[in-house]
Amino acid sequence: MAKVFRYFLGANSPQGYISRFDQLGEAGAWRRWVVTGGSVQGRAALIAQAQKRLVPRCAEVEEIRSTGDPKRVEGLILPEHRIAIADGGPPHFLRPQCPGAYERIVSLWECLDQDTLYRAREELLALGEEEKRLWKDARGYLYAAGALAGDLASVGSAAMNRGKVLAYARGAALREFPHPLPGGKRGREQVRFLSALTGEGMVLLRETVAAAAPRTIAIEDSWGAAANALLESLRELALESGVDVLVCRCPLFPFTKIDHLLLPQLGLGFVTLNRATASALEELCERTIHASRFCDGSILRERRARSSFLRKAAAGMLEQAGVLLAQAEEVRGRLDGIYHAAMDQEAAGKIARQVAEEMERAAR
Repeated sequence: MAKVFRYFLGANSPQGYISRFDQLGEAGAWRRWVVTGGSVQGRAALIAQAQKRLVPRCAEVEEIRSTGDPKRVEGLILPEHRIAIADGGPPHFLRPQCPGAYERIVSLWECLDQDTLYRAREELLALGEEEKRLWKDARGYLYAAGALAGDLASVGSAAMNRGKVLAYARGAALREFPHPLPGGKRGREQVRFLSALTGEGMVLLRETVAAAAPRTIAIEDSWGAAANALLESLRELALESGVDVLVCRCPLFPFTKIDHLLLPQLGLGFVTLNRATASALEELCERTIHASRFCDGSILRERRARSSFLRKAAAGMLEQAGVLLAQAEEVRGRLDGIYHAAMDQEAAGKIARQVAEEMERAAR
């Protein structure tokens, strides 16, 4: 049975929806199928067909979950066969880099009854506008949450001794990583999200940590600065040692902050523990590094009240953003239902079978 690792490749962030579907395998070295058109349900059914046929052929599978509905699989990555399939519809709007060469565009547009959709145009337009409004409001709360969390991190950064962080990272690298050879090959880096803010709140795919990193070390940091600095240092030292890394970014700071670092080759992981993640991850960790060991305690005590306010305010903003995202997803479901009702299911099923057969041949 295949070992399944679940990730997100998108994030609802203060900058809007951030897509990292560029991580679907190395350009030119992999084959990709990008599914467009039709309904979300139709695209998900097509991917599910491929999943059913291909998973028995794999030792490992990466499931890409949707930030709209975390239960929905919107992509598959099959590393040993170097093939991937993904939903190319909104919100990620995956644009192929070299269609036809190593990317196959699978369109479900031809399965839609245009006359049915034309008759429903006013409702479709109204639902589309409502979804945009809700998303805009949610983004405002996300922006506020990001600003508050950034201010909190600045408190931790002001108290942090970077020299101590780097010294600890080097010591950990000597204990845990292979010693690099002169001129040795640098490790490979991939980007994922282990958590995402969804209509169900903040969802963390904890089972992936257990599967990818049987040995997990926690970094307890309720400010958000020392853990990121330590993880950045460990990331670079692992790459220098020739170790492949999975860098799991923070959905609020998708380009600048690491939440977790997984090294499946070594069966090792480093995760950040804070008020949002402790209940899900604490029991998986063999030991904990406390961020306070790298910090000036007097500065942290002096700003304790401010830190407490910032944490509570940021949590409140995230809660409100989640409420709005849930409403947006409900509207999206109504809109998608109209498209799904207008689909020729027999034609869509035929395309799904063809794609699954193509992928099976590519996996041989």
